[in-house]
Amino acid sequence: MLAALNLGAVILGMAAGGLTASLVSLILGVGLRLAGEWGPDVGLVIGIVSGLAMGGWVAGMRAIHSHRFHGAVTGLAMAFLIVIVARLGGSPAGTASVLWLALLSIVVAGGAGWLAGRRRQTRR
Repeated sequence: MLAALNLGAVILGMAAGGLTASLVSLILGVGLRLAGEWGPDVGLVIGIVSGLAMGGWVAGMRAIHSHRFHGAVTGLAMAFLIVIVARLGGSPAGTASVLWLALLSIVVAGGAGWLAGRRRQTRR
């Protein structure tokens, strides 16, 4: 049976992850643009992964229990928003790319939520 979902933790994690992804993508994209043609794309990928990690971390820290679950749900919600924005922007991303993003979001955000929960338990 699934544990109760703390919706506030998930929403706060999505907000923190979105802000992190935006800032990291912007800063790295501009900085790496000087290095070459693929700089903004690399900055975007690093920004998305760091945003997923931050979102999972914040959701895991805010959750009272099931830290990994809250992180993974946050990551999946963020991946859903990324796919919606990409499709509205005309991205030709196929089903395989969407499935890889979903798997990546579960692993990265769920792992970050698990680490945040472990840290929280050791501080008590």
